[in-house]
Amino acid sequence: MEVAEMKFVSLKTALLLALTSAKRVSDLQALSIRPSCLQFAPGRTKVCLRPNPAFVPKVVVLGYRCPTVELLAFHPPPFSSAEEKKLNTLCPVRALHVTCALRGKIPICVGCKIGIAQAPVYKVNCAECMIGPQLFVSWATPHKGKPLSRQRLSHWIVEAISLAYGCKGLQPPQGLRAHSTRGMATSWALFRGVSMQDICAAVSWATPHTFVRFYRLDVSGPSVAQAVLEANGPGSA
Repeated sequence: MEVAEMKFVSLKTALLLALTSAKRVSDLQALSIRPSCLQFAPGRTKVCLRPNPAFVPKVVVLGYRCPTVELLAFHPPPFSSAEEKKLNTLCPVRALHVTCALRGKIPICVGCKIGIAQAPVYKVNCAECMIGPQLFVSWATPHKGKPLSRQRLSHWIVEAISLAYGCKGLQPPQGLRAHSTRGMATSWALFRGVSMQDICAAVSWATPHTFVRFYRLDVSGPSVAQAVLEANGPGSA
């Protein structure tokens, strides 16, 4: 991924965050790379993400607090096998780190003295650090560096899914939407033993009824989606 184009790094990061956090597109669009909102643990074993403090979510429950998304590294180094190294290319922590490094935001901004322990140094100009705090920004001219809209971020996620299916020589499902990742992620979490209470807390559902009525999918059989995510041939990002 370190040598991939910014476009494909951004698409991959958006899709991995959508799948591993099960957040709405509006929640993802509000994520910030300010030092107070994005923090990597030493060794990049996990990352904590928070939205812009001014963000108001779609559903505000009693006692609402600005949510923190904590993601653990997926098969982090050192690798015990080639398979582990391959699986690490699907790590959301790795994807986030590369995205931010390419934007000149982290792990260390020389002059601003914002650093992450045990991470390599990327020398950047402080003026470049003021492009904008939003995590997802446009790569396309003439909008390069400008904050991405929710609609555009949805298009990114759909494009990333379509590209993943294409890598396997498959056609993406009809009616594919960015919101599809929410049902897929929560259904797989339940299938793998995550409690309904923890799922509801992670995705800001007051009760399980929303999941049961609108999002629950049958993931007990062979999963094409899983096969797509595991597609990782030579030269993949």
